[in-house]
Amino acid sequence: MFSASRARESWEEDMTIQHNDSSISGRKFSRRAFGGLTLATVAGAQMAGTLPAAAAELELKMQFASPDGTPWNDMDRRFAKQIEDITGGRAEVAFFPPNSVTPFKDWLQSTGAGLLDIGFVWHPVLPGKFPQMDLFSLPGLSKNQTLATIVYWRLCDQFPEMGELYSDADNVVDIATFVAMGSHLHTAEPVRTLADVKGKVYAAQDPAGVAVLEKLGVSASVMVGPDAYLALQRGAVDGVLCAWGWVNNFKLNEVTTYHTLLNLNPGSYSTVMNKDTWNKLTPAEQAHISDLQPVYFFYNTTNGAAAATASIPPENLFTLSSEDAETLAGEMQPFWAEWVQKADAAGMPGQEILDEAVRLMKLYDQN
Repeated sequence: MFSASRARESWEEDMTIQHNDSSISGRKFSRRAFGGLTLATVAGAQMAGTLPAAAAELELKMQFASPDGTPWNDMDRRFAKQIEDITGGRAEVAFFPPNSVTPFKDWLQSTGAGLLDIGFVWHPVLPGKFPQMDLFSLPGLSKNQTLATIVYWRLCDQFPEMGELYSDADNVVDIATFVAMGSHLHTAEPVRTLADVKGKVYAAQDPAGVAVLEKLGVSASVMVGPDAYLALQRGAVDGVLCAWGWVNNFKLNEVTTYHTLLNLNPGSYSTVMNKDTWNKLTPAEQAHISDLQPVYFFYNTTNGAAAATASIPPENLFTLSSEDAETLAGEMQPFWAEWVQKADAAGMPGQEILDEAVRLMKLYDQN
């Protein structure tokens, strides 16, 4: 049996109290139809009994990425409601708490296998699988996630192979793919200069972050949000290189005090649907869901950055000097050449794609 069902039932009971208007229980209750008056009742006969609505034809299983009450979950609930509306109530999304169905790193495999119908794929946890998205993790390329995501969509039009992220064996359909926020350094002790990181031990949200830190003379390893929290809490690492969204969703502000703004190597992610589930939707429903990508994007995780920085004193936020920023940019250039080689090996015109990405980044930033 699907072992997460009991976990979801218990979790729903707790969440209904706090989120009655948006939880699974709350949504099901709002769809319950109470029997209308029959003609006999209108004429003065007895009132008809309550009639429950027919169950949805499709239950779409979806797992949250972070604890309830975070911007990520608000975004997922909004997306789920849009899917339910598109299908006219024929489909209903059932949410499961984080890690109750599958670990973070196995989300793609679990969605392809049908354990989940809708999955979240954080590309950096599968190193080497998404060379297209590694382009946007290049340090210094992307100014922000909004601009970078639009450039990615544009590149997919010009270079279709940029959008070919998933194989037949993955058994998923790519609903929406985005570039995330850049990474900053969040630490227990202040880091005001590049010299301050020498000899430190840091966690990073992805392999690209590890490579950057090692280039700066740091000992580093990849840790997902909850693991980074525990490592910081225990003093096993001196800080973490990650996006503000992670700081907010995984409560890293509780275990860090200082924040050095670097805006390096953003990650990227997709929302995918199991291909067999996708094929149960009508062509019109599929087309409408595919068209949701820009709308879904408007409700991205930017709110997480605002929430994470709201309570940080200005004196605990640092930016590098112009000299250090120039040094950092120079240190990062070899990663660009490495990506071109990687893209060429994957059968893509690496230099042409990189040059166009740089051109579009500048174009959209100026206009």
